Amino acid sequence: MRLGTLAVVAIVAAAIVVVLAAVVASKRQPAAGKVRGRPLLTANEHDFLGRLEAAVPELRFHSQVAMGALLEPAFPKKLDPRAYMSIRGTFSQKIVDFVAQDRTTGAVIAVVELDDRTHDAAKDNKRDAMLKEGGYRIVRWQSIAKPDPAAIRRALVSQPQAGSGPSPVEKSPAVR
Repeated sequence: MRLGTLAVVAIVAAAIVVVLAAVVASKRQPAAGKVRGRPLLTANEHDFLGRLEAAVPELRFHSQVAMGALLEPAFPKKLDPRAYMSIRGTFSQKIVDFVAQDRTTGAVIAVVELDDRTHDAAKDNKRDAMLKEGGYRIVRWQSIAKPDPAAIRRALVSQPQAGSGPSPVEKSPAVR
């Protein structure tokens, strides 16, 4: 009888271990159906990208660029790793709409933002200040008043290049 009781206890214990292992494994990996793909650009952004490319074909436009690809803390990580990561965390996950880049030199000409009703002026000002501190020029247009090709060309080609130091944030007349 003791052997039979031990066998039952062993089987129950094994079943509990299997169930617990299954629960732990399910928490480590996302279950199918929890994520899905989404378009890289909205229809509005896609249309505007076409306008940018047509107006200034000598520039290359990158869309949905993480600010972490454009900025880094102003001191080496090894100096103070915790402070470095803290500063990096203030911008690394933020996304800009477009980056205009010179096809020949690779220099960033401007960061281009297309503002719609979801944009928050206070948050935009903070982002602009970080980008400006990094030496980038920001050009903003309102989504509902998209510029014509000549206005795009004037704003992106007729202005000082990035890399010559911080320059003022530029806004189209339709913005705020």
